[in-house]
Amino acid sequence: MPAARVAGIFAIFISLPAVIGLLGDEPSAARVAAVAAALVVFFAFFFQAVRGRLHPRPPAVVARAYVIDLVIAGTLTVADRPDWSLLFYYVVAMGALRLPRPWNVVVLPVTSLTAGLTATAGGGNTSAAWGQALGLLGIGAAMVAMGEIMRTNRELVEARAEVARLAVADERERFARDLHDLLGHSLSVIALKAQLARKRLPHDPERAAADVADIEAVTRDALREVRQTVSGYHRPALDAELEGARTALDAAGIDATIDRPRVALPPDVEAVLAWTVREAATNVIRHSGARHSVIRVVPALGEATVGGATNGAGHGLAGLEARLHQAGGRLEAGPRDDGPGFRVRAVVPVESGR
Repeated sequence: MPAARVAGIFAIFISLPAVIGLLGDEPSAARVAAVAAALVVFFAFFFQAVRGRLHPRPPAVVARAYVIDLVIAGTLTVADRPDWSLLFYYVVAMGALRLPRPWNVVVLPVTSLTAGLTATAGGGNTSAAWGQALGLLGIGAAMVAMGEIMRTNRELVEARAEVARLAVADERERFARDLHDLLGHSLSVIALKAQLARKRLPHDPERAAADVADIEAVTRDALREVRQTVSGYHRPALDAELEGARTALDAAGIDATIDRPRVALPPDVEAVLAWTVREAATNVIRHSGARHSVIRVVPALGEATVGGATNGAGHGLAGLEARLHQAGGRLEAGPRDDGPGFRVRAVVPVESGR
């Protein structure tokens, strides 16, 4: 139940003794009107301050309501009846629940002291007045604890919403990266095969037909991989990607040397290395103008590395770097030190037992 509704229910019971006492005095119409107007203003500011369970009012709004209600409660207690000191329970609850630290603690002694002084000045029993002041301290402390719980709940709700937003953003980034890697490689191979088929068609229709069959096979594989990626289950195999890279490089007229030791790798590591081979081979074909390319897989204690060198530079490695960073690895890309060309090296941690 919202705090404002709970406060409205308790307002009837807390204010009832003071209202009965006021009517028992046979007050004038002017006095009743003045008290009624003061109560209307009091509760208007109170409800304005306590509304909003998930989105509380700004501290300045709560502080203004606290000061106004403190003055109204004190004025009614002194000028009308000491029974109106019961309104201080609302004042201390509002300040303790809604004011930020450390002001939610400061209001406790301020409200208690004001209640005790005004009740004594209004003609109330001194011991009862200061006993109520002590009670306000206890109630206020409980309200401070409740306010902290409410703040913690709000922070948890906000944190949960932020986690959900980040999860959606990460999934969109993963999906975009996978589609880029999948379609970039497949479309590059299709374009190369189409060019070869067009050149061979007049003079060598049989080899042109084989190129067209390769185009059909690559297209079907790309469609299958896109469907798997959409479903979130795609995990490329390193050996398959190495073979695909050899085929694509050969079709582009690039001499490919591939060194793949027969060592078992964890599926997650193999998938990251497979993405590296695909992206690097695609960049070599599309951007390098290379004549020769080398791909080596190097398993070592604690890590596995796939690296490649070519005599031309490539681009578009930002998505691959993000993928490796997510897997706890690193990407090294830059000009070769031992001659012309470009080197791409991906290092992924592996369990030492493997």
